[in-house]
Amino acid sequence: MLLCYNLDKRTDAMLRVLCQKQHIRFRAVKPEEYALPVGALAGIPAKAEGGADPGSFDAPMLVMCHMLSTQLNAFLQGMRQDGVPRVALKAVLTPTNVTWNSVQLHDELAREHEAVQRKQ
Repeated sequence: MLLCYNLDKRTDAMLRVLCQKQHIRFRAVKPEEYALPVGALAGIPAKAEGGADPGSFDAPMLVMCHMLSTQLNAFLQGMRQDGVPRVALKAVLTPTNVTWNSVQLHDELAREHEAVQRKQ
């Protein structure tokens, strides 16, 4: 499964085609779902951390769920081969982030991305 956030129309369409070719379920996450645990969005029973409205974000983000490493590599290679526009914030669903809400995951990815950019 691929959880997708804030994609422009072109990227959305291209990823839907790629997911269909690779038998990956595409799921567009709506802002009103951002408070739910990422795991719950991926179909895993998960209890949310915290309780307040987490807020929102506008940046595109992808979360790859339930993919074996070979599937993950094929998907990322397919993105490059198909010319899918770059999405800077990408994550794999893990035991650590399964209970995070979408904003928590976004904020962590944004911090990591910023740190990498500063080192380059």
